[in-house]
Amino acid sequence: MTSVTVTDTFDAPIERVWPLVADFAGLGKYVRSLQNCVADGEGIGMDRIIGTGDAQIVERLTWLDSDRHALSYTIVSGETPMRRYVSTVELTPQGQQTGITWTGHFEPNGVGEDEAKKVPQGIYNALIKGYKRALAG
Repeated sequence: MTSVTVTDTFDAPIERVWPLVADFAGLGKYVRSLQNCVADGEGIGMDRIIGTGDAQIVERLTWLDSDRHALSYTIVSGETPMRRYVSTVELTPQGQQTGITWTGHFEPNGVGEDEAKKVPQGIYNALIKGYKRALAG
């Protein structure tokens, strides 16, 4: 199993950051390159269907803990260089700032480990950048 972790800090309290991260189907608000992101269902077990070019990826929310400011999801369908993918996002309060740790575990699928790692790293960094942009107003 391969793991990727991205950490960063937001210049905003956790009460402002968590609603953005917890908005599981709201990715399109924060990543400009997504063609669409729609929800199917609500709460734990809901799917988000992400359109990127000619491809479509379906991710399922598998765990959400608002008290701990954490969530987890898995890819259930779509062409990616990863299989058996599970990701967890955790926020930690740091005074008037908020830390984020975004970790993904997966098996490379059709590519080498280093190549496969680039995909989630790029996605995590793009989302964090988008969240920061939204928080800056």
